[in-house]
Amino acid sequence: MRWIALFLVLLNLGVFAWFAATSSTAANAAIASGASGDADARGIVLVTEMASAQLSPVKEVPAPVSVDVSGEQLCTIIGPFPEEYRGQVIVQRLSALQVSATLREIEMQGPMRYWVFLPPLHSRREAFNRLRELQAQGIDSYVIPKGTLADGISFGIFSDRGRAESLAAELVAKGIGAQSREEPQTHMERWIILAPGQAEHLAGEFWQQLQEEHPEFDRRRNLCSEVAE
Repeated sequence: MRWIALFLVLLNLGVFAWFAATSSTAANAAIASGASGDADARGIVLVTEMASAQLSPVKEVPAPVSVDVSGEQLCTIIGPFPEEYRGQVIVQRLSALQVSATLREIEMQGPMRYWVFLPPLHSRREAFNRLRELQAQGIDSYVIPKGTLADGISFGIFSDRGRAESLAAELVAKGIGAQSREEPQTHMERWIILAPGQAEHLAGEFWQQLQEEHPEFDRRRNLCSEVAE
């Protein structure tokens, strides 16, 4: 009987020790879980709570630069301006919009011309002798004083190719070795030049207003190499 009572006492002590160990493990696990959760909560920071120095700077995307199919850059030009002061006014307006522009005279190509001529002779004296012979035949002509055809004889410059070729054929029929060739006609005009990418900074409303105020002006894109100083 005494052994049975001792066995029951030991059994109760064992059960009590097991429950105590289980409770301690669960409590430690809960504490560890709570600490981890607090750490995670502390790790979540709103963007609005971050200092400006901690934020990565936003990269500015540059305006696209216009290029030709050949890879050369294109410049926007506005004009022409017969009066310089009118061009300067628009340059100042562009400057106020932080757009870089310059007013410049550039060589512009006009309509093609067709020159009928006799190739240069050996000397100026020979050219004038030949001129007298032609004028004696009633052929309107003059000695070319300078250029690549200096000391040659001109029979006229025409805007129509057909007229030039017809005259050259008539002279050849008379035994005169006349020739004809194209001559580009150029002249100077005053235009506003915007560097590559500058025109993209201007809103459509600006161009619309400019067109309404100055309908006689044109806006083009030329190779920058062709309008450079």
